[in-house]
Amino acid sequence: MPSAYDSPLIPLEDSPEEEFVVEYTRDKFNRYGSEDIGFRYDQYHQRRKKSSITVSKQTLCCYSTIGVVVVCLVGIVIGRYSFRSSNSSAVTRPEVVVQRNVTTQTDDYAVIRDYVFKEMKAANMEGYLKDITAKPHIAGSEQDEDHVLSYVKDHWSKHLDEVKVYPYNVLLSFPNVSDPNYVAFVYPNDTIAEKTNWTEEPLTDFERKSADNVLPAFNAYSPAGHVSGRLYYVNYGRYEDYDRLQEMNVNVSGGICMVRYGELFRGDKVVEAERRKCAGLIIFSDPADYAGVEKQSWDPSKGGAHAYPHTWWLPPHGVQRGVIGDMGGDPLTPNYPSLNFTYRIPESEAVLPKIPVQPISYADAYKYLSILGGKTADDSWQGGLNITYRTGGSFVGSHANCSVLLHVGNYLKRKTIHTLLGFIRGSQEPDRYVLLGNHRDAWTFGGEDPSSGTAVVLEVARAMGSVVKSKQWRPRRTVVFCNWAAEEHGLIGSTEWVQQMEKQLMTQAVSYVNIDMAMEGNDTIRALAVPELFSLLFNATGNVPNPDPQEYRNNRTTVYATWLAKYYDQDNPTRPYIGNIGSGSDYTMLLQKAGVPSVDIRYTYLKHVSSYPVYHSIHDTFEYAKKFLDPDFNCSLALGRVAADLLLQLSSLSVLPLKPVEYANKLHDLAVTLQKDKGRALQKQHVPLEELFRVVQVFNASANLLADKIKLLAPTSDPLTVRQINDKLTYINRGFLDFVGVPGRPQYRHVIFAPSSHDSYSGSAFPGIVDSIFLAERGEGSWDDVRREISAVCVQILSAASFMKEW
Repeated sequence: MPSAYDSPLIPLEDSPEEEFVVEYTRDKFNRYGSEDIGFRYDQYHQRRKKSSITVSKQTLCCYSTIGVVVVCLVGIVIGRYSFRSSNSSAVTRPEVVVQRNVTTQTDDYAVIRDYVFKEMKAANMEGYLKDITAKPHIAGSEQDEDHVLSYVKDHWSKHLDEVKVYPYNVLLSFPNVSDPNYVAFVYPNDTIAEKTNWTEEPLTDFERKSADNVLPAFNAYSPAGHVSGRLYYVNYGRYEDYDRLQEMNVNVSGGICMVRYGELFRGDKVVEAERRKCAGLIIFSDPADYAGVEKQSWDPSKGGAHAYPHTWWLPPHGVQRGVIGDMGGDPLTPNYPSLNFTYRIPESEAVLPKIPVQPISYADAYKYLSILGGKTADDSWQGGLNITYRTGGSFVGSHANCSVLLHVGNYLKRKTIHTLLGFIRGSQEPDRYVLLGNHRDAWTFGGEDPSSGTAVVLEVARAMGSVVKSKQWRPRRTVVFCNWAAEEHGLIGSTEWVQQMEKQLMTQAVSYVNIDMAMEGNDTIRALAVPELFSLLFNATGNVPNPDPQEYRNNRTTVYATWLAKYYDQDNPTRPYIGNIGSGSDYTMLLQKAGVPSVDIRYTYLKHVSSYPVYHSIHDTFEYAKKFLDPDFNCSLALGRVAADLLLQLSSLSVLPLKPVEYANKLHDLAVTLQKDKGRALQKQHVPLEELFRVVQVFNASANLLADKIKLLAPTSDPLTVRQINDKLTYINRGFLDFVGVPGRPQYRHVIFAPSSHDSYSGSAFPGIVDSIFLAERGEGSWDDVRREISAVCVQILSAASFMKEW
């Protein structure tokens, strides 16, 4: 495929001004793991020494020279250490060469972009992925800490200015290998029979060699338990599914419910099951959702010829693991970072699931659902098993008098995890931070989730670092590469770090780019983002050559072209679709707690499946990724180039490429959608939306005024003026934060975008308003609550608008 980056690079001119070096030395004065204390200790004694010196008579010139030097050094130190943590340890401290007055206009950015794009190699990403996935690396394990953490740290130490480690001591959940989890039949004489498997069948040579190191399938933070009762099938376990059973006079209270994966976050399935008073929950991967079979067509006689390793589909004995907590960080230190001295609540007071939960395969699910009695379930509830799905409450045939037993032996244990950050220091605004991140931990080998993303971030860091070390360029702002720990256990590593760095992030972070996994498919790119990043995303994808040769031959020469053709916005087909940013990955708390403009990107599929089929199973390996998703790692390379382009623009252009008018347009569209969907119910209750539309107009006017100011900026504009404009652009999302939090979910502050209260994976617009309407319509809340939430959203929209104008 032709490439725009096959031509020789045009070298940059050397900086016309002399380079200067930032050097520092600090004692290991490290009480409570703090380096900054040592730094302040040194400063204190230096000041005491200076104060005791008798200043001799000097010329005015000497005094002036000394004053200038002192001011410069103070400025350097402030910029250099303004992002320091009281709980981090620096791994490498090389000299940081910073160039003055590095040009940052659009033409120069394009030259640097081409250099970085050409430097990036698909073969490197393939090599990283193969190395990282050689061992399973669940959070808190020796493999995660010694294998993957060390691997990333070593690479960043070679290519970046500095690498820092942030340790957190957190509560994690594990299966007890000496007390296996299972589901079984219980006969009237109390005989327990036909236990389900909690280990998966290895299907390749690599899996067979490595299977002993893979923890059995479990749902993290499920309590240990031993419960029995009637079995009920509840489709996907949504609130409307339970409502449908109520309409059919099926009472699941005290029973064990079986639901299929998909449609919403597994943790929300557990919350709803608890609310409906289920004694336990079983979650299975239905073959219609994960194995590509037709409705009601698979039974054990067909085996796994349709599935992995022959195709990309989930095999019959594959099981999806996953957390079922509330994705709010360490359960014992809510709202605070889990440092050594942090107060921890008792485990009994932690917000954790209360009923036992266990995932099973569709081969095991068949044993139960094929003999389940009760009423015939709705057609939409019929899955891929070759049976008639029924609501349950009893069994038929030889199991007619049986009940179901669910046994879980999981345990909790505190472990120290480590989040890793790597830095390329900025030349002119070192105290402004542009972040790119991905999590490190995996339930098994992490071929896709997350290590495909880790491989991309490693190569972006190496390529950008090589340009910096060539001394041809340094970004205007500091670029931070993030390697998060324990994401799979509930976004723990990123949440604890945000809780620790919240104040700095609110005042100094420019934007965050997240790559949870690089590839869950290879059809097109997919993005979630706050609206002021939309245009930036379109521009970046338009700069990256299409990795698909067939698409290239069809004259879709860029990533953007395929994105627009295959995944366009239904409401505006002239542009690609960008989803609302909710939760489910490490951008969550950066946006929700600190208001950092965030975007999440990956390559995805267009097939109608709930996720890539072997998600969180033993089959999520390097072999699977190379065979079925990205054989030549060209999609990974394209995604890496998109991420690099985003970083380069955000870190190097003098005026940030954020578009507040896009936010204004989105707010108007969201208000119109709310009016369309809920206007009649609101009108019936005399709840007006006029004020919401009015404040959206105020925001729109402010956004357009700011956009006009930006258009009038000249290349020689005063740096302070540019800084003020950039601050206005980055602080818009801070204005949308309500520090009281969304009702019932105080950890979520963003009143425009937050996780849906019924599906934490999806992004809900106006979450407080939508949730309060939902409860009011069901008689579980009041319409006064709706009025209060509309008022709160209006206040925060005005707050965001005020950032864009003068007082």
